[in-house]
Amino acid sequence: ISGSLPAGLPVDYYASLIEIAREAGRKVVLDSSGKSLEAVLHSKFKPTVIKPNREELSQLLGRDDSADFEDLKEVLKDSLFEGIEWIIVSLGGDGAFAKHGDVFYKVDIQKIEVVNPVGSGDSTVAGIASALYHQEDDQALLTKANVLGMLNAQEATTGHINIHHYDDLYQQINVKEV
Repeated sequence: ISGSLPAGLPVDYYASLIEIAREAGRKVVLDSSGKSLEAVLHSKFKPTVIKPNREELSQLLGRDDSADFEDLKEVLKDSLFEGIEWIIVSLGGDGAFAKHGDVFYKVDIQKIEVVNPVGSGDSTVAGIASALYHQEDDQALLTKANVLGMLNAQEATTGHINIHHYDDLYQQINVKEV
């Protein structure tokens, strides 16, 4: 589930979708923000993954405690996130910071020439969903997700990647436990 809610839908619409999916035994990746994300976090049924960026995380918590990685660790331990298996915080050109269970990761990415960043978040979500489906390990999930987002940003056409650059970029991503 990705993006803002269309006009006219209730703020808890994503929470309702997650409830349906979880009752059916399905994993859910959520990339949303604001009131719809807040409604999900306060609901009984949790997504498997959320993917806020640093700004969305600060807005959600009403404070900016995400200046460094130790602060981010503490923020992601907040009870608001209980029941969520993965929290992957996008740091833009600085990669990502993630929490899987009780393990934290920093993802360092290669600097790239950004042509069109539109759709990169959705491409990252596609990488997360693919890795979950294929039951890939933590490092592979974080690497695949970031590579797909970066490949999208390198193309003029939104939602398009050049798969021929995948392996090279994949080898340049560094995921480390912190």
